[in-house]
Amino acid sequence: MGMAPRSEQVMFNSLGTRCAGDLYLPEVDTPVPGLVLGHSGVMVKEALAVFAPYFVRAGFAVLAIDYRTVGSSEGEPRCLDYPERQVEDFRSAISYLQTRPEVDAARIGLWGVSMGGSVATQAAVLDRRARCVVVQSPSVWNGWRYLERSLGRSGAHALRDRLDEDWQARYAGEDSARVPHLSLTGETVRETPDLAGELFPTYRNEKTLDSTEHLLTFSPEDLIHRLAPTPLLMVANGGWDPYHMLEEAQGAFARAGEPKKLEVLPYDVLGLYTGPGLDEAMALAVDWFDRYLRKTRLVTTTPTPTRESVVAMTQ
Repeated sequence: MGMAPRSEQVMFNSLGTRCAGDLYLPEVDTPVPGLVLGHSGVMVKEALAVFAPYFVRAGFAVLAIDYRTVGSSEGEPRCLDYPERQVEDFRSAISYLQTRPEVDAARIGLWGVSMGGSVATQAAVLDRRARCVVVQSPSVWNGWRYLERSLGRSGAHALRDRLDEDWQARYAGEDSARVPHLSLTGETVRETPDLAGELFPTYRNEKTLDSTEHLLTFSPEDLIHRLAPTPLLMVANGGWDPYHMLEEAQGAFARAGEPKKLEVLPYDVLGLYTGPGLDEAMALAVDWFDRYLRKTRLVTTTPTPTRESVVAMTQ
């Protein structure tokens, strides 16, 4: 991969709370297209340093962000995993990139991994400044269905009982309970939360229990048909993967409009994070951004005709 690009630690305002970002800039003089990178729930922005160099070497400016209350970003209580707020943080990151002279403000794309991918997609649905979206190892497109598939119907029922209890505690003035963000099972990925904590000191494998209620009501598949004509690339896992389920990606992709592309790579749950599929997935992402951010003409608006010009055209 060569030397890692130099990064600048920045802070940007997201609706009154300061978010942290790592800004990576290529060695070029002219303004370049910019990308906002968003992480999954079991990552912090430092983990995105694996992905950012691919884009920087291709000539893109990259802003890897921590969502509010997570990692190096500010906000209390800590570890609120509210997808709708993360959508807002993506949009705030676009606004920040547009202030940077190194970035072409009209050419900004979004990239997200796992949950960050569906968050990025919803951000692009709401914000037309996002000109292009890439989703890697997509996971949650309908939070309620995702939890039922992950936990089983009995597990989901037990979770709802816990949420009822947590609501009563919050009604009485207590804080929401704190729970592990992810309890992984299986030999392949069992150590991931512990490993993340060792590699990235700002990472905490916990979230507020009420975050789960926000996940239950998060359903970007219900909006994805509104993304078009913003180009969408999904790079999905075709191997064994209980967290980034292929049928979830295919279902959401089917609802999206053109232009769109789905690439299914034959790798398991971590195959697009650490290899062996990382290079392949990133090459697809770079090609997509290159095509739709650098080479595609931007949508232009026809000027509103004046009364005089209409008269002239009809004569």
